[in-house]
Parts: sequence; structure tokens; C-alpha cells
Amino acid sequence: MTWFRSYLTDRTQTFVVGEDKHGPLPVNCSVPQGSVLGPIKFISYTEDVSELITNHAVSYHLFADDKQLYTAVSQDEIHVGRQRLMSCISDLQEWCASRRLQLNASKTELIWFGSQTSLRQLSLADSTLMIDSVVVQPTDVVRDLGVLLDSELSLKQHVNRTASTCFYHLRRLRQLKRHVNIDVMKRLISAFVFSQLGYYNGILSGLPLSTIAPLQRVQNAAARLVLGLSWSDHVRPALKELHWLPVVYRIKFKLVLVMFTIHTHQCPDYLTDSVHPYSNNDPARYRLRSATGTN
Repeated sequence: MTWFRSYLTDRTQTFVVGEDKHGPLPVNCSVPQGSVLGPIKFISYTEDVSELITNHAVSYHLFADDKQLYTAVSQDEIHVGRQRLMSCISDLQEWCASRRLQLNASKTELIWFGSQTSLRQLSLADSTLMIDSVVVQPTDVVRDLGVLLDSELSLKQHVNRTASTCFYHLRRLRQLKRHVNIDVMKRLISAFVFSQLGYYNGILSGLPLSTIAPLQRVQNAAARLVLGLSWSDHVRPALKELHWLPVVYRIKFKLVLVMFTIHTHQCPDYLTDSVHPYSNNDPARYRLRSATGTN
């Protein structure tokens, strides 16, 4: 605590504009931008917002300077969900003002998730949110930690964007083909392409093969680039030679790995708490061999 106190006291700041210099001036609030302790202190400064959001029965995700609010409602209770969110946002604005923060309505995004039928009916209702005098219109796609989430959660746009980015990198790497050996090319593809294919690929589990097909085409193109194959050559032997799991099995491997870390308690507590033995949900199963499994 003494370390934090010394970090926040007796600080000054100097402003330089062209040849003009102003300061040093005392800094009585905030923390230096870009500092190591800045994010920790900001989170400590704003962590009590979770209690405010919980009081409105709204779920949330908190990031350093970003907040996500979400709630689930049935089709005939859309107005209830809107009112719940707007009431929460109103209190959130007051909370921000009390801490010299500002809720930026122009950067606020709204999206409704549901089936095609539900979204069609949603268009007949008032699905907007009002923040101050700004009307936030619902959008079809939002970016969440680099993942594009569409209204139907089909993830087609995310897959297509990922494939487009990967093919861009492959075109750039093709220019280096004759200057590097296979081992170097494999490392480059792992860094620039597979890092994209593996990013949050666990969310793609259960999607139709037609949806994730563009990602498999990326991997096939990468294998042909490494081994110098033509487009007419079969790629499956090439994947086996390179010891590359096809995209579908890479997704399954990611899920298995996550479950292993949960089972061995090598992951954050929020993941461990989200998985429970079958027997906890259905006491009649406790005598079965599957009772030790998790869901």
C-alpha cells in the first residue's frame, strides 16, 4: 500500500507545445498514461461498477476501459429487456460522472442475437437504446475481442474475414518462397497464418463444415506453398507429412486442451466454476460410470 501511495503522490506534469514549455504542474488526480501500474489502478478505481450492474439484473463483462452489458429476454419481453438496459445505462452514466469519467454514446454498439424468425419479429418492435440524446441503433455485426459476432451467431463473417487475412499473408509469403528453406517457411506460416487460424477457434465447434471450409482452404494453400505443390495435387498426404491437423481436428484439440486444463485446475477459476460433474445436475446418474464426467 505504501508503494501505491508513493506512486500516486507528489507527481508533476510538464506540457511542451512547439518551443513553449509550461510546468511543472502538480498532478492531483489520475495516473500517468502508459505506466505499468496504470491498468491495475484504473481497475481498482472502477471495480465497484459490477455491483451497480448486478442490481439491475444485467449480466456483464468488464475490461480495462470497456464494459459489456447483456441480458436474455423472450420475444414478447423485448420492451422489458430494453427498459432494464436503459435503466442500467442511466445509472452507469451517473456513476461515470461521479468518477470524472464519460460514457461515450457514439462508441456504444447494440446487437440483438436470435434466430432468423426472432430477428424478423424484432424488426417490428422498438429495438433501439437511448443514451442521453443519442439513439443507438442495433447493428448486425459487432467485434468482440477480435471475433466478429453476427446476429444469428453463424460466425460466417468472422470465418470469411479470417480466411481473407490468412490468404493476404500467404500471398506475401509466396514472394519469399525461393529465398528461404522449408523450415523457415513453416515458421513464418505458423507465425502469420496459423496464429490467425488458432485464435479463438474453439468457438467454431459445432458449425457446419460448409462454414469452416474457407479456413480449410487456407490450410491447404499453406501446405501447397511449403511443399511446392500445384493446385491439382492432393493435399491430404501433404498435411500428414507436415504433421498438421486439419482445421476440424484443430478445433477439437483446442476444446480437449481447455477441458484438460479445467480438469487439472490449470486455468482461471471462472472456467473451472463453469464446468460441473454430471452427477451434480442429475443425482440419478451418480452410480453410472459417466458420473465422473463433466459438462
